[in-house]
Amino acid sequence: MALPELGKELLDNTYWCSLIGLRREIHMHPEPGFQEVRTQGRVKEVLVKFAGIPECQMRTVAITGLIVDIKGTGPPNAEAKVKCVALRSDLDALTMKEGNNGLPYRSKNEGIAHMCGHDGHITALVGAAILLQKRSDRIPSNCTVRLLFQPAEESTPPGTGGYDFEKTGGGGAMPMIMEGCLEGVDEVYGWHNWPTWNLGEVVVKTGSVMAHTCNFKVVVTGRGGHGSQPQACIDPVICTANLVGALQTIVSRALPSSANAVVTVAQFHAGERDNVIPDTATISGTIRDVDQRVFDTIKRRFNELVNGVCKAYGCTAEAKISSMYPAVVNHEMGKEVVERCAAKLTGPVALKAHSEGLPLMGGEDFSFFLQQRPGCFFFLGTQELLLRGLSSYDGGEDTPRSNCICHGTTYDFNDNVLPRAVLMLLRIVEDRLGLDLYSQDEVLSASGNLTTTVAGGEAKRQRMA
Repeated sequence: MALPELGKELLDNTYWCSLIGLRREIHMHPEPGFQEVRTQGRVKEVLVKFAGIPECQMRTVAITGLIVDIKGTGPPNAEAKVKCVALRSDLDALTMKEGNNGLPYRSKNEGIAHMCGHDGHITALVGAAILLQKRSDRIPSNCTVRLLFQPAEESTPPGTGGYDFEKTGGGGAMPMIMEGCLEGVDEVYGWHNWPTWNLGEVVVKTGSVMAHTCNFKVVVTGRGGHGSQPQACIDPVICTANLVGALQTIVSRALPSSANAVVTVAQFHAGERDNVIPDTATISGTIRDVDQRVFDTIKRRFNELVNGVCKAYGCTAEAKISSMYPAVVNHEMGKEVVERCAAKLTGPVALKAHSEGLPLMGGEDFSFFLQQRPGCFFFLGTQELLLRGLSSYDGGEDTPRSNCICHGTTYDFNDNVLPRAVLMLLRIVEDRLGLDLYSQDEVLSASGNLTTTVAGGEAKRQRMA
């Protein structure tokens, strides 16, 4: 059954239009992992100037990460079982070109783009923070809501930021943990937009919801020579080409059909000239799984195939498999919290909860947080047929949405999911701290002196144009 649409009255609402403006401003100025200087500064500025959160309750960590504490000022609750709940957003963009050439807020930093929706995640957390701080007098003085604005979720090359890649996987979650972001935290929650699920769906389950991720690199060595004299050479290109095919048999022949796993060769590099057989050929790619036993099998067969194929062609090889992020494993309690909160959203922002399509084979370093604290990571669907409502812009109204998957060149975050995202974050805080802060109508009609100019003139003009 189709869900009712949000009314156009939100387009005239200062709070929501300001949030949309902020999201699109961030989209125009993307920054890669551990370089989110402008992004972090803008978040901090909004939270200090317009949310009214004291700067002394903020702390920079992991180079460009930000910890923000919203401290209750109401009467203490001595019976509170949960005294600090953390909500997380990622800050970084991808190092790729944006293909939305007609978008009025297209990336201004060529080769860097918000093609995964972190601009929307940031905005949702900022939006929730504004509302939470406004009602901090209803939060017990012995309770805290901690906001985690995390850099580098998309991972960075080894050595970036001076962190040990073997410990962090190149991401920003573990550096934040090492610098104390979870100290005093009882539970932690996060979410991700996902365009293959419809707007109005929340997707969550207990156990693995995203994969353990690994990178691999194989350098095959033969003996090069003239391209016209292959009989005098040991051709690493032929050997490596056959290895690429052989590696595809790991999932199809070494694992049961019930296993969730992926082995992808994504790069193949060899040679410098058309008439020269090179000495080496290199392949690299990714391995995904959600079960340690499955990974052990993949790793065993991977090495067996590398050694066997290279021996058959007279080559040698050096192979390295590097784990990055563990699987994202939800706690039963956290999953129940998300489902309970989703059930409270009704009418035009109603959510249908299900677990179809999980686990995803994408990776997320939110997994490190869930290894340290109970909680949950969930998904909100964003697929719609047309650009309308909060997602529209001048010249784009009622035109087809691309619904491009995350990391696609024509991806764009669907702003129509923001009311649901903000409400979910608020409901999680209310549920875990035993509070009743806002009615749904109060959130959807939030306006007036709350955030008159949150997004700044430039972004607001783009939104309202």
